[in-house]
Amino acid sequence: MNLRLRRMPMAEIEAANPAEVAAHRALNEVFQCIREKRSFRLEAGAGAGKTYSLVKALQFIVKEEGSQLIRRHQRVACITYTNVATVEVTKRTDGHPAVHASTIHSFCWELCRSFQSVLRLEVMNIQPLADKICEVGDIGTRRIGYDLGHRRVTETEVLLHHDDVLRLMVALMEYPKFRRILSATFPVLFIDEYQDTDSAFAESLIWNFVETGVGPLVGLFGDSWQKIYRVGAGLIDHANLQVIGKEANFRSVPNVVAVLNRIRLELPQQVSDPRSVGSAIVYHSNEFAGERQRGGHWGGDLPADEAHRYLSGLREKLTNSGWDFSPQKTKILMLTHNVIAAEQKYSRILGVFEYNDSLLKGTSKN
Repeated sequence: MNLRLRRMPMAEIEAANPAEVAAHRALNEVFQCIREKRSFRLEAGAGAGKTYSLVKALQFIVKEEGSQLIRRHQRVACITYTNVATVEVTKRTDGHPAVHASTIHSFCWELCRSFQSVLRLEVMNIQPLADKICEVGDIGTRRIGYDLGHRRVTETEVLLHHDDVLRLMVALMEYPKFRRILSATFPVLFIDEYQDTDSAFAESLIWNFVETGVGPLVGLFGDSWQKIYRVGAGLIDHANLQVIGKEANFRSVPNVVAVLNRIRLELPQQVSDPRSVGSAIVYHSNEFAGERQRGGHWGGDLPADEAHRYLSGLREKLTNSGWDFSPQKTKILMLTHNVIAAEQKYSRILGVFEYNDSLLKGTSKN
């Protein structure tokens, strides 16, 4: 690609606040990676403006290469994790035909759906589907389909669950022809909230494209510390991934950012207004002597009942000291769905469904 970088004039640099300077530096590194077709990971902590950087990177490609991509019948793929995010990216790139924003399941299915003969072979490696197919005989010439995400076998179709689509995508990535088609269609592949990417899908991208240096430019945008979903990959690292830290925070005041920087030493942030006023107080449970939770991304957390007891005790302590917990004055952020469900008394609802990802991610239309 013949891409040009925009350099911030010295006058603009001198007038910019520290966060803007840090953000501009990170964005120029992203542009440089795009120019050199080098895969990268933009690590952007809370308040850094990660989505802004993602959109700017898309706009940069559209401006410099959009018409050529269209002539070659190619697009830049931008994988998001909710329909809301997809709409937002499309809106902020003016619906440009060179940008294909979609959820991960839609993206994978668009690529997989035409490989029916291979899909018919691979679905037999998915035990729940294989069992259903065996109940009616054999797969025959049934079409493999994906609609509402409910597994079902009819006389003419085998319908997939959401998880099946990702498993089939990973399986098809082992076929050279499939990889060539993906690369020819999408020479650039951006992933929003990369830390929540299905781990098997992420490993396949790294192994087949980043490791080999053959295939699409892969751009990862997110924050490994903000992993939400159990099956998410978390931190994605590789020697061939250029790591770019967006050391900016446009959301918080200096005292808050100072606390964040003491917690996260590898990604120090700069504030937008060094003179702004605010405070931060940290309460912790490091003195808890009981057994903490294990496994998954909740490893090290307090047991649910202890967490509730601790939160209740803290609220009582703050209330006694004059803190106003009315909704107009105080917002409480809970970082996991399990904690939210426990505090809001709907934990049993989550356990009713074997698959609740669409509920948790807000992608369900029902």
